[in-house]
Amino acid sequence: MIDLKSNKIRARYGVSLVLVGIVLSVGFGSAVSAQTATPKPTSLAPAKVLAPPTIPAVKIPGQPVVMAPQPQPQSQPQSQPQSLAPPPSARVLVPLQINVEELQKIDSDSVGTLTEEQGGFGINMWEGTSRNLVEKLFPKLPVNSSSRTMRSLMRRLLLSTAKAPVNANPLDNQLASAQIDQAPVAAPKTPKPEEEGKLLAMRIERLSAMGDVAAVDGLLKVAPNRDTDHALLRSETDVLFLSNDNARACPLVASQIRNVDTPYWQKAFIYCQALAGEHDKASLGADLLRESGETDEVFFGLIDALTGLEKFEIASLTNPAPLHFSMIRAAKAKLPKDVTSSNNPAVLKTIATSPNAEPALRIDAAERAEAMGALDTEVLRQLYAGVTFTKQTLDNALSQASAERTALSRALLYRKALVESIASAKAEILAQVFKLAREGGLFQSTARVYHRILKEFRPTQDLVWFAPEAARALLAAGDGPAAQIWFNVLRTTGIINEKAAALRDQLMPLARLTGNVSDEDWSTTKLDGWWKVETATSEEKPVDIERAHKRATLLYNLLEAQGDPVPARRWEALLDGPPQSSTVMPQSALWRSLNKATDEVKKAETVLLAMLALGQAGPTQVNPTVLRQVVTSLRLVGLATEARALALEAAVAAGL
Repeated sequence: MIDLKSNKIRARYGVSLVLVGIVLSVGFGSAVSAQTATPKPTSLAPAKVLAPPTIPAVKIPGQPVVMAPQPQPQSQPQSQPQSLAPPPSARVLVPLQINVEELQKIDSDSVGTLTEEQGGFGINMWEGTSRNLVEKLFPKLPVNSSSRTMRSLMRRLLLSTAKAPVNANPLDNQLASAQIDQAPVAAPKTPKPEEEGKLLAMRIERLSAMGDVAAVDGLLKVAPNRDTDHALLRSETDVLFLSNDNARACPLVASQIRNVDTPYWQKAFIYCQALAGEHDKASLGADLLRESGETDEVFFGLIDALTGLEKFEIASLTNPAPLHFSMIRAAKAKLPKDVTSSNNPAVLKTIATSPNAEPALRIDAAERAEAMGALDTEVLRQLYAGVTFTKQTLDNALSQASAERTALSRALLYRKALVESIASAKAEILAQVFKLAREGGLFQSTARVYHRILKEFRPTQDLVWFAPEAARALLAAGDGPAAQIWFNVLRTTGIINEKAAALRDQLMPLARLTGNVSDEDWSTTKLDGWWKVETATSEEKPVDIERAHKRATLLYNLLEAQGDPVPARRWEALLDGPPQSSTVMPQSALWRSLNKATDEVKKAETVLLAMLALGQAGPTQVNPTVLRQVVTSLRLVGLATEARALALEAAVAAGL
């Protein structure tokens, strides 16, 4: 029988010996050359007999130790020259141990663009979380929420570089028992080959639904299977079409049409033919596609327009695709009014930046896209400022905006605030703006739009009445230092002014929530002062006890979620209302899972479940009890800043 293992070892060591021998012989050759270049005079002293060099034994794995033959000393006359030691190249070589390790395959589900230092949740963020749970819940993420804090958390969750979750062994799901410690726990199950890349595709789909084109593009660039996965290739093509980057999209389409024969790639290829001037081929391809059963009449109409057959007017487009937008822009067609019925942030962003839409349509889409975080606030400001109004319309801006409450009326108020030069008059305009925004659920977005105008104000005693709303708006815009200036004005003015003192007491709990009131300056008696102002009545302002109870319920829950206890007497004051109320609550399984993930400090899982608990309504509309649990959970898993931001969003939107 042939010993294959021994032969392989001999072959491997043989190669090693040859390589090492070559290296050593080169070194020896250099040494000989150096000696030849600078010869030294030969010594005439009597030669000494040197001890033979010891040649080490050679040990080959799997073979007996072989001792190399030792040269025997010979008696020589003293007159003969000194014998030289054998050159290094003639010595028996010891084989080198070379370890060859197979490179591990990159897990596409683990790639990301955010390390922990860049805001990600860490390489081990899914440790202890079931892959089945993540796959089940990822598609349910509320990507259309208007909460900027929620959007930031979801974005970080989807972009973090982290080891992909694995499915736990069934033993891990059993309740603790007397026998479970005796049973061997198997290692977590690795995903099947057909499951690899599934989480990456889900993450890209959710980011696309958020309208975060840049994040999708960045994640695609680090995907190891980007060039072979058809779903990823389609996502990349959609990103390019939305970005109006046809120069990169069409070569990608051409490379895929040879491999994948589906309506998506066929339509994209026909469109690229039309862009390239191959009108006959594009028309023929469109006819064949129609005969195969395709019913996208908007696509066919736009191809006719691009190939010069006939003009096309889009009557309706309620569910536009990225390809549609690229074609509409290329054909210079007008967008229909019902295109804004879509609630997709990417679609709304595209409409807002499209020159093919009417101003009112663009502003409406821009407001919604900005609220969702898909559009930069500056774009909305420019759209507002770009609308022209007559002097008469500007003079009646407040009354008209209160009556109509449309996208154009909000643009009118912005223009009015821009041109108003009297500080007190501008403050009145802004007070009305924020009042209407709160009633329409647009307070946070409006605060960001008016941030620059608010920064121009210099707080004075004449404007102290505007201080609470200015502070709330600045906090909503993320400008804590500017809001602190208005807080300070209220504190100092309240010493000598009774009305200012009431406004100060009204704003004190909000200041505590933001962290602008230290532990030394805070006491539960501040809540007594707040409640007194909140329930105060006058001829100018009759008390709204129901609204006061709602605000108190929200405030007390947020304070305790942040670690500030609320006295029992303050809670008992709210028991005058009905003992039960109808409200929307998360399902019991979700509620339990959130509590369990929090107890086990599973950061990523807690974030995922917290976002689902808040839902599309976000922190400004969710039940205070739910918000309390979410804020508490985030704080306990190390996300105190994010927890405070969610609490602040809810507080300023409610007018606290």
